[in-house]
This record gives sequence, structure tokens and C-alpha cells, in this order.
Amino acid sequence: MTDFHIEISEQMPPASAVLYAKSMGLRAFALIFNAEYIPEFPQNNSCFAKEKSTSPHTASLLAKQKLVHDLAVYYDVQAVFGIKLKHIPPALLESAVACYRGLGISFIGVHGESISDIVEQGTNFSAVSAKADILFNPGLIDEKCTELAAENNVFLEISTHPKHAYTNAHIAKLAQKYGAKLALGSHARTLEEIHSPDMQKAVLKGACIETEHGCELLRKIQQF
Repeated sequence: MTDFHIEISEQMPPASAVLYAKSMGLRAFALIFNAEYIPEFPQNNSCFAKEKSTSPHTASLLAKQKLVHDLAVYYDVQAVFGIKLKHIPPALLESAVACYRGLGISFIGVHGESISDIVEQGTNFSAVSAKADILFNPGLIDEKCTELAAENNVFLEISTHPKHAYTNAHIAKLAQKYGAKLALGSHARTLEEIHSPDMQKAVLKGACIETEHGCELLRKIQQF
């Protein structure tokens, strides 16, 4: 089973997160760093190069991405590094996704309109319009947004976290109707919140989900 939403921080650094996830029986997972900072949007490739060489923020992210890659090789797991754009104004999401993509971040998600958090209305639609890789915590996503997610190959998260799992069945129902792809995430911030494959299967069954598309999302990231 896969988990595309394990959050890394000072409390759970990448090395601990990889070891914990592997110990829970996961073989493929994403370690996510919350990114609330928006780099200046570059206008050409030379600006991308300048941003890479001069920004401490960018250097830190790329160092984390390399560390996760090295840990994955050492522990023989498929671990990828990603960022979550959280509470970014919807009007700025397209620029933010494009900028981080240009800086070499291979997996970009957006914190969606979860019913358990305060998120600006319009975030879901802006995230799928910007072609983020995944919309975390989509909440009560509407039909138009779900249809666009399918068209833009944006994955929708099915959450195993109690705080965000309330709307799993709604998300799954619309995803099935419009052909949108689903991927599991735990929103784990501690070892105890990383769920075993058995728990993941139970959550999927509870939401009447027969198929999730974690392997497809993993291939998409690895092709970046």
C-alpha cells in the first residue's frame, strides 16, 4: 500500500519518517513539507537558475529532496519528497505551482477545502486548474472541480486521518462518476498516525472504494 501524505518537520525528520513508514509495512510513500512561502515567479530559465543558486528556501527544499532520495536507496523503499502549498491565495496558486515545478520539485500538492480546516473558497478549483499533482483534503469538492481534476490528471486524496476522512465517500462517489483518480494519504505527523496497510484497506472499504491509484501517482512523480 501507499501513503502520499506523511508530513516531515522538526518533530518528524525525513530519516525517522522513512524508518517509521517502512516499519508499518509501507513500501511506497511521499514525505511532504508544508510550503507557505511563494518564491518570486521567474520569467525565464535564467531566472530559474538564479533562484536555485541564491535562495536559501529553494536550497533547503532541494536538499530535503536529495536526502529523501538517498534514504529511499538505503532502506530499499520507494520514497519521494513533495511539498504541500497551504493557505496560498487561490489567485496565486497557478504561479506557485509553476514556480516550484520549475525549481525542480517533483511532487506538488495543495491543501484543499477540508471541512475540518479554514481554507479560502476557490482553493480546490485553483489547485486543479494549476495542475498540481494532488489535491490534499478535498473536502466537499464539487462536480465541476472533480471533472476538471480528471481532465488535468490531478489526483484526489482519500484520507485515513480521522480529521479529514469524513468526506471520503463523497470524494469517491464523484471521482467514480467523472473518472478522477484517487490516492491515499494519512496526513501523519507522528509515528502513531502512519497507518498500516490493513487499516488503509479498512478505510477504503468503509468509503466503498474498490480502486485507488497510488501506483499511477508514483509513476507520474518518478517521470518528472
